[in-house]
Amino acid sequence: MKIYRAYKTELDPNKRQRTLLAKSAGAARWAYNWGLSRKKEVYEQTGKSLSAIDLHKELVALKNKPKEEGGVPWMYEVSKCSPQEALRCLDVAFDNFFRRCKEGKKEKGFPKRKTRKKGLGSFTLAGAIHTKKQRIQLPCLGSIKLKERDYLPIEGTSGIRVLSATVSEKSGRWCVSLRVEQEIPDPISTEDVVIGVDVGLKTLATTSDGEIFENPKAYVRAQKRLRMLDKTVSRKQKGSKNQKKARVRVAKQHRKIANIRKDNQHKATSAIVKSGSVFVVESLNVAGMLKNHHLSKAVSDAGMSEFLRQLKYKAKWAGKQVIEANRWYPSSKTCSNCGAIKETLLLSERTFKCDACGFVLDRDLNAAINLKNLAGSSPVTACCPGGSGADRIGRVKLLVGQEPNTERGLSLFGSV
Repeated sequence: MKIYRAYKTELDPNKRQRTLLAKSAGAARWAYNWGLSRKKEVYEQTGKSLSAIDLHKELVALKNKPKEEGGVPWMYEVSKCSPQEALRCLDVAFDNFFRRCKEGKKEKGFPKRKTRKKGLGSFTLAGAIHTKKQRIQLPCLGSIKLKERDYLPIEGTSGIRVLSATVSEKSGRWCVSLRVEQEIPDPISTEDVVIGVDVGLKTLATTSDGEIFENPKAYVRAQKRLRMLDKTVSRKQKGSKNQKKARVRVAKQHRKIANIRKDNQHKATSAIVKSGSVFVVESLNVAGMLKNHHLSKAVSDAGMSEFLRQLKYKAKWAGKQVIEANRWYPSSKTCSNCGAIKETLLLSERTFKCDACGFVLDRDLNAAINLKNLAGSSPVTACCPGGSGADRIGRVKLLVGQEPNTERGLSLFGSV
């Protein structure tokens, strides 16, 4: 089976390479901002928009002009891929903007100029990219040492083909992310083991077999230190070197928070995927939850969208299935013992107590068991992980337009 995967690791460049990396990031940023200005200018004059190819032709002409005439000959110091990919990213940004306009979304997201306030940015390279055990060869940058050994895949082995490399800077550290096409063994069909996964705030995830994955709450725990670091930034002279150093310290703290969250999510999703073959989760409206000012900070800190994204692609690689229950299914309010539904259940009630049969169970575990039972009553689960993709899609489409089963509290499912 052919998959596309990304490998990201930190670089260990020397001073000369750091200068070249900063120049490449600056060239990509300049090309993006210049292309955005040209698109606006031409659209105001002619009512038409320039494509990435048209912009690149103009940029080549500018590169051949001397600096005194408004040219940018310094662009020849970096790889041609850096500005090219930046202009392609600008096209993608406009495509997404027009798509959101057609969908009638409130926030259209018109492309904005890139700035150095949050870092030097990133750039993408393609072509002659070669990886070794502890080094990577990039166009116009040479061989750069890696801080991690034997992590990046070596091109040519086990059907691996490197498509592109994106180099990014954040809080003084440079990282490279490789986009790789590789062959993995076809997944082996196994006996269906259904696992219900309830995602929450107090605990990141609770499975129907009783396994609990804690939420590290990295942002909440680091708020005191972040507040102190933010104060040091505001107390420095505006535009001074000391203020820049203070901002780097803030960025490092945010990077540490993000790394703690990602590490916990990867460990949790990997453990869950190994425990079963069919996983049932709720389809969460995370964007809507973020509008609740009482919960937005906790929702952002939990990273539920990223957790579900990782669970889906890891299950796909393993040949397993993820089923999304309707977001209105009352998994927390339903009794997993008798099926009765409570009218009200406060968020502060962490223990579920059934008014009909007196059943008592942890709230999150009860919800996870309900999700597991929901899969057992749906024809979607009749598709085994080893079945064909067309078979799975066909069976799921049979559910479209059907009335929900009010007796069991079933609703429309989506298979991922």
